[in-house]
Amino acid sequence: MPFSERNGWCPDLVMNPHGFPSRMTVGKMIELVSGKAGVLEGGQRYGTAFGGDPVLEMGKQLVKNGYSFDGKDVLMSGITGEILPCYVFSGPIFYQRLKHMVQDKMHSRARGPKSTLTR
Repeated sequence: MPFSERNGWCPDLVMNPHGFPSRMTVGKMIELVSGKAGVLEGGQRYGTAFGGDPVLEMGKQLVKNGYSFDGKDVLMSGITGEILPCYVFSGPIFYQRLKHMVQDKMHSRARGPKSTLTR
């Protein structure tokens, strides 16, 4: 796993950047910046797209603490120790996988009309 050049932390979760727009979770980016600013200031921040703390204010708090304005960090390769050739957007976030199993939904309806197509 890559690690931070600044203080040596490793990410717990690495997400493909194409997953944000396809899952419609662009608010997670705001939550990442707000969460990182809140951790650095020692408080809680409201990081949603619907009237949360202003992103510009959170970026200023990141700069005040020595981080990049947009929440990107320099990471080093866990294998070679070299600096990765890109910036990584990182921060603390609550992430929970969705559990949608067919088994759980199969017996959700006991009565009613049955369709010949879906039974």
